[in-house]
Amino acid sequence: MFNSYGETKMVAKADVHKFFKAYEKIYNEAIAGNADMDDVGKMYSAGFVSVTPAAVMVGENCQQLKDIMKKGFEAYRAIGSKKMTCTGVSVTSIDQDHCVAEVKWSGDYERKDGKPVIIDFAINYMVEKRDGDLKVFGWIAGDEQAEFRKHGLM
Repeated sequence: MFNSYGETKMVAKADVHKFFKAYEKIYNEAIAGNADMDDVGKMYSAGFVSVTPAAVMVGENCQQLKDIMKKGFEAYRAIGSKKMTCTGVSVTSIDQDHCVAEVKWSGDYERKDGKPVIIDFAINYMVEKRDGDLKVFGWIAGDEQAEFRKHGLM
């Protein structure tokens, strides 16, 4: 796909930012226990890759993903997760249909002793444009478990 100057049109940065604001809303609904897991699933491609210090995993967007995500949100609630805020998105284009979005998050948590904790972190998401919609097809994240332990949440 080319624009009128013969240049390849890339995934629009504004669209990626809008996508992650919608992702933030669905994520916060899920933390509160109010998310429709079908809405969560719609944020992801048919297949995806997850890269963390613990493992590299591949998966399919199916009922199993929704079940795993639901358990994940329950686990976040159990350690005191209250709210996730997208504080910034930077986009590196790969081609006209793919990009890497570095998303900066600020997480609000409450320890068991009632003390509030804020953890700032970034995740790199691989995003594709398929049939006009953006979808996450992979992510690379740091060691969240270590951060949770460091801040007394686990």
